[in-house]
Amino acid sequence: MTKYIALLLLAPFSLLGQSDSAYEELPELKASEILRPEILNGPHHKVQEPVPTFSGSNHFSIDSDFGAFEAEGNEMLVRRINEINAIAKLKEVSRTDEYKNALVRAAKSPLAAAKNVIKDPVNTVANVPKGIMKFMGRAGESIKGIGKKKDSNEHEGSKLQQIIGYSDTKRKVALKLGVDPYSTNTILQKELEGISWASFAGGATFSLGTMPIGGAAGMAMTATNVAGSLDELVSEKSPADLKILNRKSLLAMGASESEAERLLGNDAFSPTAQTAFVLNLKSLDGVANRRAFVKLAGQTSSSEADVIFCVQTAALMSEIHKEKMPLARIATIGNFPICVAKDGTVVVALQWDYAAWTPLADRFAREVKAEAKGKPCLVALSGMVSPQLRQELESREFHVQDRLSPGPLR
Repeated sequence: MTKYIALLLLAPFSLLGQSDSAYEELPELKASEILRPEILNGPHHKVQEPVPTFSGSNHFSIDSDFGAFEAEGNEMLVRRINEINAIAKLKEVSRTDEYKNALVRAAKSPLAAAKNVIKDPVNTVANVPKGIMKFMGRAGESIKGIGKKKDSNEHEGSKLQQIIGYSDTKRKVALKLGVDPYSTNTILQKELEGISWASFAGGATFSLGTMPIGGAAGMAMTATNVAGSLDELVSEKSPADLKILNRKSLLAMGASESEAERLLGNDAFSPTAQTAFVLNLKSLDGVANRRAFVKLAGQTSSSEADVIFCVQTAALMSEIHKEKMPLARIATIGNFPICVAKDGTVVVALQWDYAAWTPLADRFAREVKAEAKGKPCLVALSGMVSPQLRQELESREFHVQDRLSPGPLR
């Protein structure tokens, strides 16, 4: 999210028309006061009490049985806790005789010769475009033709199909645990690799049923009407096939070839996040200029926090469009995507954990009012707004709704 607000922070206070003393200082929140009990403490984790909030995000520190984790934002916190629980389950399975016997069988399997290719799935099979998947992408971004050309090596083609079989197994293991198979969490990836190899090459079947805290495929916020589709797509489709489907959807929404390619080639978007973002935009039936958000997301995102901002903001837009007021089009203010409803209301739907009355909020409110040209304005946030911010916005004739996606909050 920080990329999307950085430019607004560059505005000189003298342009804001208000003295510094009238603004709020961003508070340091307390985890015990804002988080649901099961989020605050779990069998394998504890969230530290101090929660600084800045750049639109609550910043959490998590102590766990598997080391310390940081989470930039409410939704990243949910993802990390899901991952901690998944790591615990995977470690539990790895201590069983079934797992140990499966590793013995895997070592004797003909597939063992291919293991060196997938010993680092985070940087080879899992990510696109990297390693072997990069070359598959160059060959039409489909695995269907592997080993079918007359001049291809039949054994090599068979081995590649087997590697893809491993990748498929790993995706399904991750989804059973309610986590993203393409997560940046290296501890999770290591545990996933071991269990998936034992299952794929060793023929083991493990019971992995859990109850994740978050939502579809490890993305804690997707539009409710696309969550099931996301799980199914990530489970059944390779990253290359997802890219093909996502490109088709982006072009159908009006994005140019270059805009679609910039998003699809942005390494900050995992295949899961990329698909979640596209599905959320796709659910904005009839909303014009979705390409504007595609362009911003592709150009501006460079971190996991940026990507979560895009996925969640698109989901909030979808919720408003479906449940509150039909949207007509997407517009932008600087690097922020906003919406205009069919009745002319300017809608600011933002993934924002804790919003206070700051110079940034003041400037942004002025820019929204200028864009509205006398039309009503709605500010809809995923998290909480401070009492002073609500008062300041309502005095300027904004309608304010918060906690549209409270996530881990009480």
